[in-house]
Amino acid sequence: MILLFVFIIATCTVLLVIFGLPGTPNYMGWKLSGIWANQSDTLQIMIHEQDAFLNGHVVSADVRDNNSKIVIGKMVVNKVKLRSAWNWSTGKYIDPYTMEEFDFKIKLKGNDRLKVYYLENQNLVRKEEWKLISSF
Repeated sequence: MILLFVFIIATCTVLLVIFGLPGTPNYMGWKLSGIWANQSDTLQIMIHEQDAFLNGHVVSADVRDNNSKIVIGKMVVNKVKLRSAWNWSTGKYIDPYTMEEFDFKIKLKGNDRLKVYYLENQNLVRKEEWKLISSF
């Protein structure tokens, strides 16, 4: 009986070390990793964790206004510092068409939605809600 209890505790500890406690930055990196579609469904961005930061690259894009600019593969989410579930994670967003850079805040909403705020000089420029297409 004691051996079973020790085994269960050890297994839970290993899982918490790998995935992090729910709500912690480590856990958030795992939860936010995946392919997300922007609100207008014109971009799909693969977000992944790297060294406690999130980065994201365009994996699918609609051509806008007959603009043949190649945006696939461009980094758009840059060095978003992971915070706990109840705080905003912050970093940079680079528009793949105009290359304009914004301060960027994200927060998970439920399991498959992401609140996204674009800021310029600490003023809100635009807000969106992204949806999860595929998780890793």
